[in-house]
Amino acid sequence: MKKLILPTFCFAVLSTVAFEEKISAAPLHAEQANIETGVMFVHVNSGLLNMRKTGTESASVVAKLAKGTKVTVYSESKGWAKIRANGKDGYVSTNYLSATKPGTLTKAAVAIKTTTKYVNVSTGSLNMRKTGTESASVVAKLAKGTQVTVYSESKGWAKIKANGKDGYVSTKYLSTTKPGTVTKAAAIVKTKTKYVNVSTGSLNMRKSGIESASIVAKLTRGTQVTVYSESKGWAKIKANGKDGYVSTKYLSAAKPGSGSTIATPQKTTTKYVNVSTGSLNMRKSGIESASIVAKLTRGTQVTVYADSKGWAKIKANGKDGYVSNKYLSTTKPGTVTKAAATVKTTTKYVNVSTGSLNMRKSGIESASIVAKLSKGTKVTVYSESKGWAKIKANGIDGYVSTDYLSTTKPGTAPNPTIPEKTTTKYVNVSSGSLNMRKSGTESASIVAKLSKGTKVTVYSESKGWAKIKANGKDGYVSTKYLSAAKPGSGSTIATPQKTTTKYVNVSTGSLNMRKSGIESASIVAKLSKGTKVTVYSESKGWA
Repeated sequence: MKKLILPTFCFAVLSTVAFEEKISAAPLHAEQANIETGVMFVHVNSGLLNMRKTGTESASVVAKLAKGTKVTVYSESKGWAKIRANGKDGYVSTNYLSATKPGTLTKAAVAIKTTTKYVNVSTGSLNMRKTGTESASVVAKLAKGTQVTVYSESKGWAKIKANGKDGYVSTKYLSTTKPGTVTKAAAIVKTKTKYVNVSTGSLNMRKSGIESASIVAKLTRGTQVTVYSESKGWAKIKANGKDGYVSTKYLSAAKPGSGSTIATPQKTTTKYVNVSTGSLNMRKSGIESASIVAKLTRGTQVTVYADSKGWAKIKANGKDGYVSNKYLSTTKPGTVTKAAATVKTTTKYVNVSTGSLNMRKSGIESASIVAKLSKGTKVTVYSESKGWAKIKANGIDGYVSTDYLSTTKPGTAPNPTIPEKTTTKYVNVSSGSLNMRKSGTESASIVAKLSKGTKVTVYSESKGWAKIKANGKDGYVSTKYLSAAKPGSGSTIATPQKTTTKYVNVSTGSLNMRKSGIESASIVAKLSKGTKVTVYSESKGWA
């Protein structure tokens, strides 16, 4: 098989660039453009092979191909082949194509190297599926110890033949020796003995090393377990005659209470609950949806065992649980320490053009609003990070956008909210008007529409957006529609200097031209096959 496929594969790779250039230059068929292609055959075990409009499982089916159908392959990418068959163009899975016609026995086919393995499941049977995915249909159920012939292994799946049928199984349930056979290698497997060390309740032993796996047993504190391996926070074990997985953080090298070192954290810290209002929820695990085990009032002393991803594992009032670490402080609320006295703050003022400024519970747009601050309100700024300022205003703590704070009170000269250094540019759109938005995102509300040639003052530019003032209003516009010279003045403008000409090449129907480079963007036109287009730029699959 290698000797037959390799020339065709290399030939296809060498011709890919030429093919792509010709096919994009004009809508010609492969024969007309003299494109060199490869020939293969449909190879399905049963039924027909779907030829789809594009290389995705969800694409519409343009034809159904019988076993042995001869196809012309233009290119292969990510498991899909672009082909022509029975006078139609489309895409099929490369899994169902072969270099030889089914039933043709070649020297290469005889030389295929296979391996023999055995089904090794702890309980039940192993599903053999039609393709190498969990959602594929089951073609057979294989009992423990079944001998299988393995053709290939990839991404956790093995392509096999068993009991006269072809299919795919998970590689983790195959072994090189028949279950029950003791080999020299098996005899020297190194295991460790550990003990269950939970503070309360029991430890769940699960079918696999994930939180959502089914529970096969509950292990009490002090239970002795045999550990086969440990990976990514999970231990594969045997306990009470059962195999399964448990979290490594609840295992210790010595039996709890034996006087030896156990898994209890050696280093802890003391902190205090510091909420502005109400109480702090202590949850069963470090996620917002976990059940609440206790409510802790402001000033409650807690012992912190660990801190990770915004959650602290604690003990408080004799109970264990997790709380958000942003509501813990190293000093008791109301206690003034030397360190607290030296915290450096700055004073700023709310500077909004209209309405009021939302002060939120945390530094995200979706956080709840704790207060609305009017223009000119004096605030104390503790820190600034990622466009948000942690502040105190009118006796309330919260977060506001740094865009709407200034170092001087609005109306006070000089006004430092205006950048010292600005540049002048002009709106340069080919048609229509340019949207000026409230913030630098496509979803922000539109505050004005600027016509071509409008003069704007640019304060700053970042990530494709410019903060500007135009026609007496402040806002943001896309930098790609601004130029240093007024359109038509004869100076260099923002129009791309280098363009290419290409043609629409669709096999059927028309090509959607969208407002922006995403599938969900609105359609502004439908282009028929052969339409000539001018390409300014190409990025991430969009032109």
